[in-house]
Amino acid sequence: MAKLPDYRLQVVLEMRERAKEAAERFLGECMAALKAEQERLKELERELERMVAKREAKKREYAEKAMRGEMSAQSAVSANLYIERLKEQEQMQQNAIEGQKNVVAEKEEEVSAAREDLVKATQELKALEKHREKWVDEIKKERAAKEADMQDEVAQTVFLGRTRE
Repeated sequence: MAKLPDYRLQVVLEMRERAKEAAERFLGECMAALKAEQERLKELERELERMVAKREAKKREYAEKAMRGEMSAQSAVSANLYIERLKEQEQMQQNAIEGQKNVVAEKEEEVSAAREDLVKATQELKALEKHREKWVDEIKKERAAKEADMQDEVAQTVFLGRTRE
């Protein structure tokens, strides 16, 4: 079959292919960033759990020392201040966790937006590909019709040539 003429929207088709590829790359980057932020959130939560466990262990230790009479009044006050500082650190960690949850939520929104962009780019590309397929089919039908006309003409010429003889 003869070569097809140039598709007049080929440049647009290539642009849409590149747009889809860019959307796929961006979605991948967003998903990687989301995963990293989620891991950071989990690490902050694990650290908070360790801090709480440490504070509880110190409280038990100080309570046991107090029960055995191994703590002076000054030591008890210092122990209470230390426990309070641990609680403050836990609160700061909790605030960091809340901030990280906000970051994770933002990243989830970015992933969602990137998915929507990818879907849109894919739909636009598929629409143009479908248009190109219809165009190719139309060209083939036109060529087939022309070929059939030419064959009819040849057959008619041969027939008329034979009938004249």
